Amino acid sequence: MTRFTRRSWLASAGAPLLSAPSAAAGKSERLRITRVETFRVVVPMKPDSTTDPETAEESRFDLVPKTILKIHTDSGIVGIGETGRGEDYDAIRRNAQFLEGKNAFDMNLAYLELPARAGYAAFEMALYDVVGKAIGWPVYKLLGGLAQRKVLVSYWTGRRTPAGMRRVAERALAGGFTSIKMKAKQGDPVVESIAEIARVAPQIKVIFDPNTRYRSFADFLPVARELEKIGNVLVYEDPFDKNDFEGYRKLRREVKGHVVLHLGDPRAMIRAIREDACSAFNTGGNPGMAGFVANAYLAGAAGMPVWHGSGNDCGIVDASYLHSCAAAPNCTLPSDILSFLREDDLIVEPIEIRSSYAIVSDKPGLGVELDEDAVRRYQVKG
Repeated sequence: MTRFTRRSWLASAGAPLLSAPSAAAGKSERLRITRVETFRVVVPMKPDSTTDPETAEESRFDLVPKTILKIHTDSGIVGIGETGRGEDYDAIRRNAQFLEGKNAFDMNLAYLELPARAGYAAFEMALYDVVGKAIGWPVYKLLGGLAQRKVLVSYWTGRRTPAGMRRVAERALAGGFTSIKMKAKQGDPVVESIAEIARVAPQIKVIFDPNTRYRSFADFLPVARELEKIGNVLVYEDPFDKNDFEGYRKLRREVKGHVVLHLGDPRAMIRAIREDACSAFNTGGNPGMAGFVANAYLAGAAGMPVWHGSGNDCGIVDASYLHSCAAAPNCTLPSDILSFLREDDLIVEPIEIRSSYAIVSDKPGLGVELDEDAVRRYQVKG
């Protein structure tokens, strides 16, 4: 009986790295990491992109620093990455120092062994960028191959009054979007705001995400019933405690739209599937690119679609999301590719969105180039 190991698979005819073009940079070089640069940046959101200007914002999440990475190699190839908001900068620097001297080709990109968890997704995307550039492949090929050429995406807004939601709906309609993701909490004029979307743009669907801010299923049920009368809600995401599986089963019987849990831990996803608590997953944000694709296949085995959530990021992260979504055949609900809502996306060419679809780049690596001038403009002290 033949025993297949990771080494024997890599030696097989179909192994991706060994089928690289013979002239590709990195074929003979070792791709040794010579240094890792880090830049802390603060890039504000565009005016009126989160909540109504006339109301006090709950928090200015956009003013929390992010870190941009540049991984340099002895071949001259540079990979770029972007962290989430507020990740421990000292721990990121420890990870950066740990990688210096390592060979990118020798690393298990699907499960990076780093001293700290901080910045994990950023290091992952930067290393995929390096290896993709070295062998001449877009990252989606390293993640398993192209499952879809373009990725359905949504517009986005935070909590809104009905007047503010009208402005959001008008912008989404003008941009050709087919859905709007919105935030809310118990007590907000949700029904009135979503009715405003239906008046301005009847064809636009709503992804309603209260971030578990309703106290219980019983508190949320009257709102859900009113929204069902309007009829434009595509998704109900995390309205109350994610562990209330009985409440989520009841909600599924009450609404026509998808009932969704935002989960990145595959063990939690398995529990939710077993409990019949949801019909789809938002499984982005925490697991990184390889983790997202694995989670998507887990959901797909249960016959469930997914989408990729976000932290309202800049362009490098959005590029990594796009490659992940492109490699996941059941990523068919609208994902959060939202760097167009920032003052600057920090990449030279913005991600192309046409008719609510983001176009996946075929260039090697992530397919985006860091805008060095923009990074300097938004850089803050570490």
